[in-house]
Amino acid sequence: MSALQRGAAVVLGCLAAAQAAAEYRNATTGGPLRPGIYGRIVVKHAAPPPPVIYPQPVVADAALPPPGAQPVYLYVPPGQVRKWKQNCARWQACSQPVLFVRVDDSPSRWGSWRHRREQVALQERD
Repeated sequence: MSALQRGAAVVLGCLAAAQAAAEYRNATTGGPLRPGIYGRIVVKHAAPPPPVIYPQPVVADAALPPPGAQPVYLYVPPGQVRKWKQNCARWQACSQPVLFVRVDDSPSRWGSWRHRREQVALQERD
């Protein structure tokens, strides 16, 4: 694959991701769904649901949610997903079924490897 084809593929991928992100809004901040900006996510009318971490909703309380309760979409830091029972009150969602939104460009998914990879790439170029 040539550099031009790779560049075109990257641009098309970014456009698709931007269009998908435009279909979801962060109700907490009022803006579009963006990496690192956490909050409750609202799905626009006919948009498909956003990608989620777990396919089944998670409920922190021992009490069952009311029958027919619709899950809410939340984009929260990964540490809070892992310890949801301890963090659900921060998002006022302890007794609600929650689907955690996955954002692949999230800074929490970058880790320090991205910085290290860029340093190595710069050194190899020189």
